[in-house]
Amino acid sequence: MGRRHKFNLYLTLVTFSTGFLVATSVETTKLMQRERMNDQLFQQETQLNERILAEKEQNRHLENQLLDLQRQVGKVEEAMAQRKSEAAGILSELEAARMRAGVVPVEGPGVVITMQDNQNAGSAADVTNYIVHEQDVRLVVNELRAAGAEAISINGQRLVSNSAIRCVGPTIIVNGIKSAAPFVISAIGDPHTLESALHLPGGVMQTLQDFVQIDMAKKEKIQLPAYVGDAKSKHS
Repeated sequence: MGRRHKFNLYLTLVTFSTGFLVATSVETTKLMQRERMNDQLFQQETQLNERILAEKEQNRHLENQLLDLQRQVGKVEEAMAQRKSEAAGILSELEAARMRAGVVPVEGPGVVITMQDNQNAGSAADVTNYIVHEQDVRLVVNELRAAGAEAISINGQRLVSNSAIRCVGPTIIVNGIKSAAPFVISAIGDPHTLESALHLPGGVMQTLQDFVQIDMAKKEKIQLPAYVGDAKSKHS
């Protein structure tokens, strides 16, 4: 074998070996890169999973906080509703007390009774039997109160617990104010109940109509003024 031929053979072997080594090196590099990428992807996936778990835990914690807050809000709402109910009850009692005391004007359904002297009083032997006296007015007022009247006035004078009804000659004094016939008694309450109470057999209407002129009318709306007398005189 010639020297030249051996050189070519060596050169071929060297080239082949070099190419093999280069190819192996490239492949090894690619493999290492893929492994690094896989490691990075694994790490990223692990981090994402950890973040997801942390977010889930945080969401669960927030949900528990929300439930606690909702329970607290529910308790506060219940307490507020209770207080509103209590306040409404107190306000209702206060309004009722004010109305009974006569310190506020009132409006509502009721009846109006008009009383005046008998037209035949002048020809009667005893005229005093046929004119309106304070006891006649008081009889009507007491019957109205017994029937549940919530508020009463006489000729625009609101009656309160200590209101006095007195007779002075042909006039009647209510809350210190004189007024003459006709005497108009206005009462707020259930019109049917008040009417029935006054028309009982042997009751007020039947008793008085033989002596004085008395008429009654049911009303859908009656307005009564507040008491305007001296508050001190009520308790004297």
